[in-house]
Amino acid sequence: MPHLPQTVTTVTPAWDLPAINETLALATPETIVRWALAQGVRQLTSTSFGPHAAATLHLVHSLDPNSQTVWVDTGFAGESTREFARRLTNQLRLELAVYRPHIPPMTCLEQLDIRDLSAINSQQRQRLADITKIEPFQRAVTDLAPQIWISGIRAEETAFRAGLDVASWDPRGILKLSPFLRASAADIDLYLQQHGLPKGPSVFDPTKAEAHLECGLHTRNGQMQGQNRVTALQL
Repeated sequence: MPHLPQTVTTVTPAWDLPAINETLALATPETIVRWALAQGVRQLTSTSFGPHAAATLHLVHSLDPNSQTVWVDTGFAGESTREFARRLTNQLRLELAVYRPHIPPMTCLEQLDIRDLSAINSQQRQRLADITKIEPFQRAVTDLAPQIWISGIRAEETAFRAGLDVASWDPRGILKLSPFLRASAADIDLYLQQHGLPKGPSVFDPTKAEAHLECGLHTRNGQMQGQNRVTALQL
């Protein structure tokens, strides 16, 4: 289990979400992260080590070098993504906790009767997301018990994200902050250039039917449902 800092409170403040969003609606990404750090509670920053991952990771760790980063390694990441993860972790000196599914990806595909990753039906895709993403991330939440989750999601990525505010309640009961929510891809590219940061490779994600759709990590409460729960327990 990753080390938990002792200088934070374990009591979740009685945050007023509308008031937070009124305060942070027009704030810069740096101001949003500074607000999060000023709360003095446990937090984590998640990453997929995708093309724009370095922006959020650099911003958070430049303000708090001891902040905790979580990567859910589904097992489907290509070698280019893994090399980028290693390089960026070393460059930024990330405090990185990696969470993986309990079973190898090929075993998971066999149990779900997935023979062609380009022809996965919706039920298989949900079960795949449950086992390779939702459950590992839930373990991270259980281990680290964050009260704030800093995410690099952006509004232009999916319709669901376009409807979010900078601060939102995650279904797991965590205050989620998205510092770059209103930033465009061009804005992130500029940030990377200004800070000498690398752009990551595209991430292969079989849990999404299309890049503009959600896999469930940001929309569900971490509980695996029905048959999915049974499948995971049998593995």
